[in-house]
Amino acid sequence: MKALIAIDSFKNSMTSIQANQLVAKALAKHGISAKQVAIADGGEGTVAAFLANQPGGERVTVSTVDIYQRPIQANYGYFAAKKLAVIEVAAASGIQFISDGQTPAAANTYGTGLLIKAAIEHGARQIIIGLGGSGTVDGGAGILRALGYRFYDDQNQALAMVGADLGHVARVDTTAVLPNLAEVTFINASDVTNPLTGDEGAAAIFGPQKGLAQADVPAYDQAMQHYMTVTTGQVSAHVGDGAAGGIGFALRYFLNAQVKSGFKLIAELSQLAASVEQVDFAISGEGQVDDQSFMGKVPIQISELAQAAHKNCYLLVGNQKGDNQAFAAHGVTAVLPIVDHVSTLAEAMQQGPANLAKMADRLARILVANH
Repeated sequence: MKALIAIDSFKNSMTSIQANQLVAKALAKHGISAKQVAIADGGEGTVAAFLANQPGGERVTVSTVDIYQRPIQANYGYFAAKKLAVIEVAAASGIQFISDGQTPAAANTYGTGLLIKAAIEHGARQIIIGLGGSGTVDGGAGILRALGYRFYDDQNQALAMVGADLGHVARVDTTAVLPNLAEVTFINASDVTNPLTGDEGAAAIFGPQKGLAQADVPAYDQAMQHYMTVTTGQVSAHVGDGAAGGIGFALRYFLNAQVKSGFKLIAELSQLAASVEQVDFAISGEGQVDDQSFMGKVPIQISELAQAAHKNCYLLVGNQKGDNQAFAAHGVTAVLPIVDHVSTLAEAMQQGPANLAKMADRLARILVANH
């Protein structure tokens, strides 16, 4: 028997690559071979997934800054033969950098812009940017400033373009923009469909997750509308512009970025659909599956590929919410929670690798016995 293993990360417990390897090792003990595909959806782990699934890549480390301009080291993936860079917004502008008591008003994406600039100077002419896990709501203005765009208020004072500056932009100067920027093709790896402003916009939906008080959302949204109007001359409800606190907007409008599903990019790269056809069954999973999983989460996209190929698909998960029949309708043969005893969340995450290996062993025994 042969399996396709494509498990998403178990947050704070295992990466996709680690989870795949644990399950493959458990299956191998029972004579089941496996093809492993590292999976991500545009958030943390996207660079690792690209490097794992495609030869010829390297991890490049550069000096940059976090969301408060504190010096850090961050990396991106680079494929020299394709002049392709893969950058995660989370690497320099991630939610992990948020300090207690701070709000998006004090943060920006300048550090991610420095990564993009470094990649271009390294030779990149295609850049895929994974928009998951951001800690900012700056409309992507920090990125633009790092690439040479200059923002001024009505007193002709230069703005740093943290969130608090959005409502004060009076004009944008493009004379210092990187001269070779127009030679670069950008792709936003994101499944987010929110517009930049409004009830479903960046401030309303993502602001509170990043420290913005609910009472401050309307004013922040108005500032974002002002920023959009000044920079583009219009107020748009373009799908996906609200991704990563508005980075989607900046990359689409200023850098002509295409938008593609992070999962689908990796699926195409690794020829995932063809791989499912060539195995006997598929295994996926992540920390938790629930009703939101049916809105494009990785395990369900894997199960739907298996369903189309008439193959069984098993989900190994930390926790399951939702009805079994609903999962079955999307091609899931069985959801198998890996936690086998009462424990705290912290214990479950710590014991995740061991629990995953044990569940994979149980599944392998069942499959071999019924083969």
